[in-house]
Amino acid sequence: MTETELEEIERDYVRWYPARIAAMDPAGAWSRPTMGLYAHIPFCAHRCHFCKYKVKVGDDLHDEMDEFLDAMENEIRTVRQRGQVAGRPLDVVFIGGGTPSLLAPRQLRRLLDRITSSFEFTDDCEFSMEWSPASLSGEKLKLFREAGGNRLSIGVQSFNDDVLKEIGRDHTAAEAREALRLAHEAGLDNINLDLIYRLPGQSVADVRRSVRDALACDPAHVSFYPLWIRENTVLWSRLQKGELELPGEDIEREMFDAACEIFEENGYEHYNVFDFVRRSTPRCRYTELQWEDGEWVGVGPSAVTYMDGRHTINTYSIGDYVKRANADGAATAAGSVLSVHARMRRTMMFGLRMDPFDTERFRRQYGVGVDAVFGPELVRLVEGGLIRREGTLLRLTAEGVRKVNNIGKLFYEAPDDRQTLGLSRRGLPILEVDR
Repeated sequence: MTETELEEIERDYVRWYPARIAAMDPAGAWSRPTMGLYAHIPFCAHRCHFCKYKVKVGDDLHDEMDEFLDAMENEIRTVRQRGQVAGRPLDVVFIGGGTPSLLAPRQLRRLLDRITSSFEFTDDCEFSMEWSPASLSGEKLKLFREAGGNRLSIGVQSFNDDVLKEIGRDHTAAEAREALRLAHEAGLDNINLDLIYRLPGQSVADVRRSVRDALACDPAHVSFYPLWIRENTVLWSRLQKGELELPGEDIEREMFDAACEIFEENGYEHYNVFDFVRRSTPRCRYTELQWEDGEWVGVGPSAVTYMDGRHTINTYSIGDYVKRANADGAATAAGSVLSVHARMRRTMMFGLRMDPFDTERFRRQYGVGVDAVFGPELVRLVEGGLIRREGTLLRLTAEGVRKVNNIGKLFYEAPDDRQTLGLSRRGLPILEVDR
């Protein structure tokens, strides 16, 4: 609008905006966008030596699991009625933990029945669940498949029995292979297999052997993570006492490069920092949902929800969760409402983990080019050899993959943006939460 256009009174009454509209199919006008569901089961038979998560550990937890499922069912009943959720079909379901496969068959059936009766599903919904080789069984696999389950994530971590013992796993390499055989036998071929490298005493040759052993089991997908040692874990304690020796960064780099070479030779695509998928298999939709601005609701203790620009976290305490969920079906304990600019930053820090990051998606989503918002940051990353540009696409370099967390923190708004008022795992007020 020019200055002269402000001199006379405008008689064209403004009734809506935007002024330009296009033809739209009625079905598309009123359909609800899809969303995801994450359900967290915080029980394990045994605590791994690298685990710092809030889980209940024991040999006989079935009574507690029943009480927990009462609470989770109540939360699901409440969640599905929320305005942002009601009527939206699920195209991703992920049951994680903890160890969901630790549930007894009757408990697993109960959980699956509650989920499938509470929501609508797209025809091609990706329905995943985490399994331990120690608690996977043919009976449970049958229940899972009959409920619509079509993807497994099996925590193998290593095919070396000495390594499995060192990191406190409660299964053997033979049990892992048997679990994978049972999964294929049940007709569940979309299998993710978790592997850890940078393990105590591990060599590059050991990593090559581990990856080849994994691929011999014909998984559709492999999540390949470096070992992170966190405080208050068995491995942390041993590391502080000098009882543990980990591979150095140069060896870690060799391990990852060697694994990438084997994955490539065997027809697997590296599409996310830690994820490799067989080229004939779709990428993990749950991963894409998380890192490409999808919306999902989380149920269970410590479960995260991202919806309507709101990032919320349920209480970490299992006891507090049961109490809250049974009271009114709401277990949210902390969170934040993101401004448009904060959402842009979130899109960058998570989206760059995916290969490739499409800058045109950013433009469609926010109505502005990525360079107009984050030009200096991108220049710094390109000049630093951490990302490369291919037309409208951004890709992490090998060094960028190794420094993906550094890249993410480059998009924090300010030092204060790294602190969020919420509740700690002990229920005490804190200023910082795990990211």
